[in-house]
Amino acid sequence: MILFIVILYMALMLFVGWWCSKYYINGMTDFLLAGRRLGIWLLAGTLAATHFGGGAVMGGGEYGFNYGISGAWYGVSCGIGLLLLAFMTASKFRDLSLYTVPDYLEQRYGGKTVRVLGAILSLIALVGILAAQVLSAKGALGILGIKGNAGAIIATLVFIVYTTSGGLWAATITDFVQIILAAIGVIIASAVVLAKTGGFGGLSAMLVTKGAEAGYFNIWGMGTASIMWVLLPTVMYTLIGQDFYQRLFAAKDAKVARNASIVGGIVLVIVSFFPAIIGMGARALSNIDEAGMSVPWVMENLLHPVIGGIVLAAILAAIMSTADSLLTAAASHIVKDLWVETFKLDEVKDEKRLLNISRNFTFLIGILSLIIALLVPGIIDALIYSYTMYTAGVFIPVIGGVLWKGATRAGALSSLIGGSIVALCGILSKANIFGAPAEIYAALVSLVIFVVVSLATQKKLVDGITK
Repeated sequence: MILFIVILYMALMLFVGWWCSKYYINGMTDFLLAGRRLGIWLLAGTLAATHFGGGAVMGGGEYGFNYGISGAWYGVSCGIGLLLLAFMTASKFRDLSLYTVPDYLEQRYGGKTVRVLGAILSLIALVGILAAQVLSAKGALGILGIKGNAGAIIATLVFIVYTTSGGLWAATITDFVQIILAAIGVIIASAVVLAKTGGFGGLSAMLVTKGAEAGYFNIWGMGTASIMWVLLPTVMYTLIGQDFYQRLFAAKDAKVARNASIVGGIVLVIVSFFPAIIGMGARALSNIDEAGMSVPWVMENLLHPVIGGIVLAAILAAIMSTADSLLTAAASHIVKDLWVETFKLDEVKDEKRLLNISRNFTFLIGILSLIIALLVPGIIDALIYSYTMYTAGVFIPVIGGVLWKGATRAGALSSLIGGSIVALCGILSKANIFGAPAEIYAALVSLVIFVVVSLATQKKLVDGITK
């Protein structure tokens, strides 16, 4: 029964890809930006689904096992990031009608260098995170007994095919279905946990007998420092991530972009508590020592096969909703930032031709992520380091460019390079400054460089003459 539900779910995703390709995709803008026609509900769904991936479900369960209700903070941080996105940049960036974040960097500061650096850092990170999602799919399908690489290949080919066929339209519609399915799945699983333990009171009593302390039941239980080091990097990336801005650029207008970000943020804050409850239940009811097995244990031991199939499909939905977002974002960097704008390989910008190019690169990126995950998984962490470098280097030029008119090209480029280098050094040396992640202290260095160099390179007016 579980296998049947999962197969039915995957078939539905493929059908959506075909349907979008047939009726919605006529050119590159349709493929990469859904024709800039997304309404509030579809956009809110795809924004929330982009964050609510396999890490949010499986990782949320693991955090719940270890830290209790405060294990929800990763997902809550994602929601807060979307809320800040709504009020800081969503409307402004949608009004610019761009394709990518590096588009903004070049438009704001001028020159190709800042575009290329931003695009390459983001692209490498997206491929690395995509490969990690492939491994997550492998682990999820392993619960079904599909061992080895077969599960990863099947799941990956499904999201590659429907994304290559239908582009952002397919990713958005499937994301909408997937966030609903993922939310239903984790809610059902947490409800079963509470039923088995006698509600929150019974769950708490069982956990106390297993050594849980008062902080385990407190939203601040992880400690202020730990929460901040989860919150800040997540919010920073959300405010500059291509996978989010690509969706904002696809909104019908600025108002839709802002309101959808608010709705998506609220949804994430709410659903993030359920995986933590699942993890707490696993700790109360099982004798497992490995926190990462919390969600699989609940599925295998507490759920009816039909419910288990729904929850497993929910986990796959969460993984695929993140994977298709990464895939379309990576393709937009290659096609728009590099193929068209940097190397000028299609100066005529024929939409039909660029659609084929977009599809080809989308397929190739997906296959590359599969190869990396299965053959050289050891380099995934190295690729994801670019995520840290991108956040540390690009956050200040993007947000600083929005907030400060006096920012200059030299300031932006220097801060991007400086922040990325400091982040890389922090990663390699494993430097620990008050427990802060590398992207936090690297971004502070980037900010100092940004301000100092911008002030030093601003044009000065002397006696009314620009010098």
